[in-house]
Amino acid sequence: MADDRFSAVLVEGHKGCAFEVPFDPAERWGAAPVRLRAGRLGHRVAGKVNGVAFESAVVARSKKFWLLIDDDVRQRANLEIGSPAKIAIRLIDHAIKAATKPVIKPAGDGEAALELVRSICLSLPDTAEKLAWGAPTFRVHGRQFAMFLNNHHGDGKVALWCAAPPGVQQDLVAADPKHFYVPPYVGVGGWVGMRLDTKLRKGAIAAIIEQAYRMIAEKKKASKGKGSRL
Repeated sequence: MADDRFSAVLVEGHKGCAFEVPFDPAERWGAAPVRLRAGRLGHRVAGKVNGVAFESAVVARSKKFWLLIDDDVRQRANLEIGSPAKIAIRLIDHAIKAATKPVIKPAGDGEAALELVRSICLSLPDTAEKLAWGAPTFRVHGRQFAMFLNNHHGDGKVALWCAAPPGVQQDLVAADPKHFYVPPYVGVGGWVGMRLDTKLRKGAIAAIIEQAYRMIAEKKKASKGKGSRL
């Protein structure tokens, strides 16, 4: 699919920054919007703004269509509110064929791996995807429980970093170092790195993701409970 190119001015609203898209994505691309998070539909897109590559989404608001721009992209592209920019976007393929496969083939197919991760994470209640530090992250009630990385700083891995209960990281890495490792930055907090390019079965991937989700969701509930005490 060829990129759709247009120029637009960056505007700021109560839900962040965005560019107005001068066409209806469903009509232009012949694709219905998909669930981005609870209560929000849109089209996931990839492209460039002022030459800087990014992934985001186009959503409908007030009978217009808006390309969402997060702070990371804004800083990398030197975007200022009210300034025009040159934009090129294309629809990301939403066919979740990889989600029905029992394994991910070790072909370095990061797009298939990311679609599988999305299909699992966004099927869980109250979850949302957010681009942060240039990578897709997955959150429950705003709290991150997983982060997708493709060749992070040239490490050659297609991987997912997941929150994990105490001791789980050590057990998984010791028992199966082919598929699991201690990730940088978050590894000291017990998070586990999971390879998605080493024929790890979908069931195992889903189990680790769901464990991370439950851990962070329960922490959120616990913090609310403490705050409600007199």
